[in-house]
Amino acid sequence: TGGMNLEELEILRKEIDIIDEQLVELFEKRMELAIKIGDIKKQKGMQILDSQREKAVIKNAIAHLKNKDLSDELEAFLRNLMDSSKKIQQYRIKKAED
Repeated sequence: TGGMNLEELEILRKEIDIIDEQLVELFEKRMELAIKIGDIKKQKGMQILDSQREKAVIKNAIAHLKNKDLSDELEAFLRNLMDSSKKIQQYRIKKAED
């Protein structure tokens, strides 16, 4: 049976479910902060895109990564997250202009 039984599989999946719940909570907090940042950028007439900041976020996150083999996946994850942040900021700015 390859060493792993279905019971172990269920335990691992439950652990993933718990982590996913935590990720959802953190995602919501991050998006709320992104909205606030977008509001400040709008007030100050700043651009949404800050590529230097994005590079710094990725570099900092990879520096904290214990398993460096996951660097590419972490970068893709963060880019996706930051794209969502920019989209929500752009949507709010456009909505405020309408």
